[in-house]
Amino acid sequence: AVGTFARALDCSSSIRQPSLHMSAAAASRDITLFHAMDTLHKHNYDLSSAISVLVPLGGPVLCRDEMEEWSASEASLFEEALEKYGKDFNDIRQDFLPWKSLTSIIEYYYMWKTTERYVQQVI
Repeated sequence: AVGTFARALDCSSSIRQPSLHMSAAAASRDITLFHAMDTLHKHNYDLSSAISVLVPLGGPVLCRDEMEEWSASEASLFEEALEKYGKDFNDIRQDFLPWKSLTSIIEYYYMWKTTERYVQQVI
């Protein structure tokens, strides 16, 4: 819920994730949950203390994963590159996405494999 709320308040996030449905899907991925659990642990499982960090007075903390950091055109380039090179991430980076780090491309690939778009391509 915190992740969805944070995305609703974040202008740049609403540009990338235009609907509440997409924002909720992004919030449901592990990055938001892991951040919340890590914060709870760092605050010795004191729920009120952890919540005050996750939802400070200025608004909720927004955690973004690789799927949210990529634009639609970058995602399209990635899919085109993947079709051409398969999982040769070095060539994908060199020829299609030189401004992205190899780590970012690999993280994106594994998140992309969990999307409906990937499932539709496999079928």
